[in-house]
Amino acid sequence: METRFGVKGNMCDGVFFTENAVSGATVIRHLHVEISRQNADLGEVKQLLAGEARAIGATVLMNFRYGQKKHQWWELVFTFKWDTESWHGDGDAVKL
Repeated sequence: METRFGVKGNMCDGVFFTENAVSGATVIRHLHVEISRQNADLGEVKQLLAGEARAIGATVLMNFRYGQKKHQWWELVFTFKWDTESWHGDGDAVKL
């Protein structure tokens, strides 16, 4: 953990991730990713989000949230899911 912009977080692929809001930051875009396989991990979620953030010129992902969720039965039947659970993550991309 390190402190930048007055909040604690960590770096991944050149983007600073924090679960907190950064004072005075203007949101470029809210980002969301989902990995439809259970054996994925948080590192993969952060790498995908970092790539999307860099692509729009963001250097910070604030209000970062992540977790796993179980798919509904109808998602398994009617959509292409690799496993019964997915990793997901989202946050607000900002440039500071």
